[in-house]
Amino acid sequence: MIKSKKVIVGMSGGVDSAVSAWLLKKAGYDVTGVILKLWENVDEGGKGWGERTCCHIPMVGYLCERIIGIPYIVVDAEKTFKNDVVEEFKAAYKNGETPNPCIACNESVKLPLLRRYAQEAGIPLVATGHYTTWKRSQDFKWTGLSIARDPSKDQSYFLSRTKGLERENTLFPIGSMTKGEVRILAESAGFPVAGLLENQEACFISEKRVSSYMAQEETGKGQAAWTVKTIEGQEIGSIASGVGLTRGQRRGLAIAGGRRLYVHTVDMGKKELLLSEKDELLENTFWVRDPMGPLFDTERAHEGEIHVKFRSTMAPVPCRNQPGEKAHFSLSVPHDGIVEGQVAAFYDKLNVLVGSGIITRKGLSN
Repeated sequence: MIKSKKVIVGMSGGVDSAVSAWLLKKAGYDVTGVILKLWENVDEGGKGWGERTCCHIPMVGYLCERIIGIPYIVVDAEKTFKNDVVEEFKAAYKNGETPNPCIACNESVKLPLLRRYAQEAGIPLVATGHYTTWKRSQDFKWTGLSIARDPSKDQSYFLSRTKGLERENTLFPIGSMTKGEVRILAESAGFPVAGLLENQEACFISEKRVSSYMAQEETGKGQAAWTVKTIEGQEIGSIASGVGLTRGQRRGLAIAGGRRLYVHTVDMGKKELLLSEKDELLENTFWVRDPMGPLFDTERAHEGEIHVKFRSTMAPVPCRNQPGEKAHFSLSVPHDGIVEGQVAAFYDKLNVLVGSGIITRKGLSN
């Protein structure tokens, strides 16, 4: 049992991490804020606070020094972030997958670096502003993260690939609160709430610009245009490249198909983009690779019903292991969220996170 009151709080410049640090200080903890420096030579001081990247150093300095009254340090994470998040993001799209950079950042950058700094400084506790709480799973005899009280703000999904999180050393001060309650606390504490806007997308690229961002990778390579077809095989046009498009996407296609069509398949080998109607995106079986968590710790496949999320804000849907196959699952109702490269997060009947894996539809189960 850790009795120390020393804690570091991962700060982003947003309201959630700021209120988390403020609450811990009020509770008598010895709090140090930590901000990760992700970008080289970025003059964020000249930007509006609402235009910041995820980790805004000037804002963190202002919040820690002027309002919360705690020390803070800046930890250099540029190289790790570039290699483990940005480059992996590009590689996934080039492989026809759809990555989740926020999950990758928590897994490989934010939480590991916070933990490493805490250990080097002799500080036993780490805290973040994520909306999740610790809860015991009776079915799996496991204490894990649970879906937040406000499911629309749940962030257990974003932490589902992060190793080394334990109830004894990781705190979530706002985990059982709603966003509205957090904002009320922030206003009462004097935080500039109107300027602390949320970043809902990857900090280095908007979802609306992924295709153009990835197109920069192909510039000057003499790539031939991609053929666009319906899943029935009818050719309906061409585009410069399908790299950066994701299953279920409609925005930015600029293809006249005579009906509402969505990305169904990005075929990297054939350089073909297959489109379909919305209901043709529904599937009820999938595999995962790189599984982790107690769901996968036993030799036998789990025989009972569990629930899965393919996106942070979706309601968990029932699923089961295919007989005898630990990494192969079927849904009770078909869903359009089975997208290769995305994370499937699995929960027990009490909404406790019990496992995760990277979605594949190729039957891989390594």
